[in-house]
Amino acid sequence: MPERRARARGPRRAAGPSGDANGGGGAPARAGARPRPAPIRGAVRILFLDVDATLTDGVIGFMRESDFRNFYVRDGLALDWARDLGLLPVVISGRASQAVAARMADLGLESYLGVRDKVAEAQKVVAREAVSFGACAMVGDDLPDVPLMKRVGWPIAVADAVPEVRKIARTVTRARAGHGAVREVVEMLLRHNHTWQRVLERYEAAE
Repeated sequence: MPERRARARGPRRAAGPSGDANGGGGAPARAGARPRPAPIRGAVRILFLDVDATLTDGVIGFMRESDFRNFYVRDGLALDWARDLGLLPVVISGRASQAVAARMADLGLESYLGVRDKVAEAQKVVAREAVSFGACAMVGDDLPDVPLMKRVGWPIAVADAVPEVRKIARTVTRARAGHGAVREVVEMLLRHNHTWQRVLERYEAAE
């Protein structure tokens, strides 16, 4: 049983500080170029996330009685903002891991570990939340993420994802997995949902 913790188009580069997408390679958009429209018109309601090489840098270490992963602290902070502002983060991983379970509990994230069929697990979440896959985003890096990425309205690949994942993604992050890619995605989606300003106001960072 999966472990549960309680609560085709070419790739498009992630949004920059203005919330608009730019060209490839992280270079600034050309002056006068039109921003590409987001693939979802309304608010993004659910953000599905893989773990290894998405929320982590992809390195798995093993000790005698446990494993360990490297998580990026700013990714975790951003997921906290997302949950508070109506964007539900849901982690679905094909591997069960004590280290990941501990990190998910630390963040208070809904997570499903050791899952063979990510689509079936995601369908349960979508049905429970009474939303469509079209109102969801998914961040992934490798082939097991492709079936779910094909179903959501906004498929997103981390910068160092495999070519097949980058090919189906509507957005490819500038940041690599485990080095701020998820933070980049959350900021982009909160801007799209018109709630990023509330994060800035919380920290007295609004202009």
